[in-house]
Amino acid sequence: MRHKRQAKRKRTALWPPGKPPSEEIAIRATYVGSAEHKSSPSPAGAPKLRHNDASRCDPKYKTFEEPTAALRQAIAARQTADFTGDFPKYVWGVLDGTVYEARLVNAEVGSYKAYPLSGVEELPDDPVGVLVRLK
Repeated sequence: MRHKRQAKRKRTALWPPGKPPSEEIAIRATYVGSAEHKSSPSPAGAPKLRHNDASRCDPKYKTFEEPTAALRQAIAARQTADFTGDFPKYVWGVLDGTVYEARLVNAEVGSYKAYPLSGVEELPDDPVGVLVRLK
């Protein structure tokens, strides 16, 4: 379970006018993970799992191919928040039946880390209705 320290709730947003099509942005995005969410070695490096507030990533993902594919699918479907540079700051998608929230960690190249959400109550406000398939 993730630590509940965020005071401001995230919000989805419509795809901004003037941005390339979502499929073009999606193909450039990659999942790089974070050692802070790993309890076993991974392409993100040696595990450095934070104690109380870090959700554990599933150790079955020995490579980041599947998480990157899920991230790209969610971006292509425009399940996103506002942009930071060329990429959405947050993305919501599904991998193996679990809903994840991905956060942009490098806006220059489109790198993301992600963490599972424990239920629909952790989904962001969705005033534009882009997350209907996740609920």
